[in-house]
Amino acid sequence: MRINIGKKLGDKIFAWGLAVPSIIALSVLSIYPFLTAVQSSFYNVSTITRETTFAGLDNYIYILKSELFWESLKRSFIWTFSNVSIQLVIAVLISLVLHQELKGRNFARGLVLIPYLIPSIVVAIVWRFMLNPTVGVINYLLVEIFHIIDEPIMWLIKPESALWTVILVGIWKYTPFMIILILGRLQCTPLELYDAAKIDGANTLQVFWYITFAWLKPVILVAAMLRTIWLFNHFDLVYLMAFGGPMNTTTTVPVLIYRAAFEEMRMGRASAISMYLVIILLIATIVYTWMYNRAEEQIKC
Repeated sequence: MRINIGKKLGDKIFAWGLAVPSIIALSVLSIYPFLTAVQSSFYNVSTITRETTFAGLDNYIYILKSELFWESLKRSFIWTFSNVSIQLVIAVLISLVLHQELKGRNFARGLVLIPYLIPSIVVAIVWRFMLNPTVGVINYLLVEIFHIIDEPIMWLIKPESALWTVILVGIWKYTPFMIILILGRLQCTPLELYDAAKIDGANTLQVFWYITFAWLKPVILVAAMLRTIWLFNHFDLVYLMAFGGPMNTTTTVPVLIYRAAFEEMRMGRASAISMYLVIILLIATIVYTWMYNRAEEQIKC
């Protein structure tokens, strides 16, 4: 009995020994900066003189009255949900193809991961060059080779096309992440479900909807939740592609935070915008978690 108690105590000490360094690292790298941002949001902080004056809710009220904030929020929703929805559709279709017993399947699986592995700065530089209206290869193909259009498209220069161009580049880069998750789930599909469907006389569409899609639904929701959080927070690719322009048409909330903090030197205001962003993402996480739990319960039933 004493041996069992000593063993359990030793296991607990060992477990805490493994957990404590992670807890300390999380506190230093995540919790402390977050609490600092919360505190800063109630102050006017000068990054030049380092003087702070208490502002109360002034930063929060100013942001709610700012037209640029609401426009940036709208663009963040467009950027995020356009990316997530289109990426999901493309990822499901590609995953279904890569799941088949086809020649060169393993090579194709490796090939589709390449965009996701390329750093965002490289993606932005290459795509900006390819989309250049004067020397870009895309306009050259559309105008000179295929004769689809008569004049080069100002992809990142015209306000009406800039955001959608950045969205297309985001889809190209981040769809492989969805493919990894969905393809992994497909490979775990119980084969007996398909055998039972054949015996019951189900057609191809019924098999896809009631078996394949139902099986994929939980991982689709997880992928959608992760991508929603990441894309709503996303800064580097959006900023590097168009730097928030032209005429703020690619200024999303993270870009607005960057500008408030490092261009306008208003850390308090930037922190307040960040707090609004946290609230939005927290609500999105709760909704996705609820949907995921429902999907898992339906599979168990």
